[in-house]
Amino acid sequence: MKDKINEKGRPRNQRYPFQKQHPQTTTHLLMEYSEHHVPILYGPQIPRRDRDDTRERYSRALLKLFVPWRTVTDLCDINQTWDDALKSRQNRISIRSWKIIENIQLLHE
Repeated sequence: MKDKINEKGRPRNQRYPFQKQHPQTTTHLLMEYSEHHVPILYGPQIPRRDRDDTRERYSRALLKLFVPWRTVTDLCDINQTWDDALKSRQNRISIRSWKIIENIQLLHE
């Protein structure tokens, strides 16, 4: 009976190590929580999507938050606007993430 895994309580959080070449591979990891958490973003607010004067900042913010990347060129090619980069990469954003993005926009209305 000692070998039986304790099944009481919440499930263990899933852990994902960084790749070997990452500078923090020996000290850090990514963790997927077994219970939902609401992230709190620090820093400037995500801009409105419906204003021309904030469109570039809006597109850059969405790409940084919702598209996997390692270098800036994964998000935006050289000589490409952030708005064009978002348009060309929007298929990389999940349906669930688009629902979150819609909720972010509701904060401005």
